[in-house]
Amino acid sequence: MLRRGLLRRCPVCGEGRIFSSLFRLHRACPKCGWVIEREPGTVTGPMYLVSVLTLPFAALLFAVFWLFTDWSPAVQVAVGIPVLILFCAFALVAAKGAWTAVEYFTDVRSGDAFREGYRGRAFRSPDRRDS
Repeated sequence: MLRRGLLRRCPVCGEGRIFSSLFRLHRACPKCGWVIEREPGTVTGPMYLVSVLTLPFAALLFAVFWLFTDWSPAVQVAVGIPVLILFCAFALVAAKGAWTAVEYFTDVRSGDAFREGYRGRAFRSPDRRDS
């Protein structure tokens, strides 16, 4: 399941793509219908994960710049910030995919995935009307 999430595939069927664009998740898997974004704050976990990963990466990056280059601090910052932004962007995509797999795994472990009518516990926003 985790591998499927990291490959940006549905953790349930492994066929559907979970992203509709580079950074946006589908509401549900286009192949099997498993609801991906089930509740508000679904992306909070991946954001925290990326924050935890980015701090050591930034420290390592600037330590490498300081130890192995003769660049001025301004050049280090000018090079380091775009590198960190790219790292955060790609880490966020990977973290969202992995987090989707973890959510499905916790549903399987808790037995929710085997309850009748389970479709991923779809979140209905207050402004969304059922038709």
